[in-house]
Amino acid sequence: MKALASRLVAGLLLLALFFPACSRDDLEEFQAKLPWRAAEQDDLDLAVKALKARDIADAEMYFERYLRKNPTGGERWEAWQELMDIARNIRQDKAVVRDYLEMMLAEYADDPVRRSDIQMQLAALCNDMRLHGRAVALWEDLIANEDFPEHLRAVVYRELSRAYLRRLETVKATQILGLCLDLDVPAPLRADCLFDLSETQSLTGEFKDSEKSLHDLLDMEDLPSDKQIMATFMLADVLEQQERLDEAMKYYESVRASYPNPKVVEIRLNSLKLRKENPLPVPRPRPNR
Repeated sequence: MKALASRLVAGLLLLALFFPACSRDDLEEFQAKLPWRAAEQDDLDLAVKALKARDIADAEMYFERYLRKNPTGGERWEAWQELMDIARNIRQDKAVVRDYLEMMLAEYADDPVRRSDIQMQLAALCNDMRLHGRAVALWEDLIANEDFPEHLRAVVYRELSRAYLRRLETVKATQILGLCLDLDVPAPLRADCLFDLSETQSLTGEFKDSEKSLHDLLDMEDLPSDKQIMATFMLADVLEQQERLDEAMKYYESVRASYPNPKVVEIRLNSLKLRKENPLPVPRPRPNR
């Protein structure tokens, strides 16, 4: 027994001398060639097996090793998706998801379909992480592509408009939604663009333009009831901003029972009634001195 132990120790010492400073990859490659590892599955199979066993760290290691060792592997896209799913839904680490997407964006730069998909995801994530400059750059790059699908272009226009508003670029925010209305898209998506335009015009004090956009929206056929209710409430607000109180009250009354928060409508109506009963005095012009 002692002789066997001595031979084992000697063998280990020989291995240490033979691999004095081997890397992790070298060690893994050596281990893979050992007789008892010869029939073991490849990295992707091992990763799936680890996932089923809820061994997340090993799953990540095997997926990453597959990507590292197979730069032209046929299942790289699937491996990336699994890594992102782990980072997004298990670890809930947005920063890691962002790193993966940035690496994928570089890898699939010459694949227009996958590149667009990656950019859409990355822009949305950067926007969520308040990295608005990066998000805007990604969205602007997408719409610069003439072959970008129109229904997705409309989605990007809407996102860009909100981003421009956050940066107080109000002219750009309005103009980009005008471009959205020029697209040949389904009616529900066009209604979304028109609603966003009216809201943007109202926020920037363009009440007359907002009023027109809201009337255009309410005149659309088959407008969903929820969109109709919200547009009517917004129209009432726009009229109120212009001191057209009777018209505003009429529209508020029309959604009193259907608005998601009826208490808000009641408060608006009561406020308008008080304003009508106690109008503010018209200021007299100051005399010249």
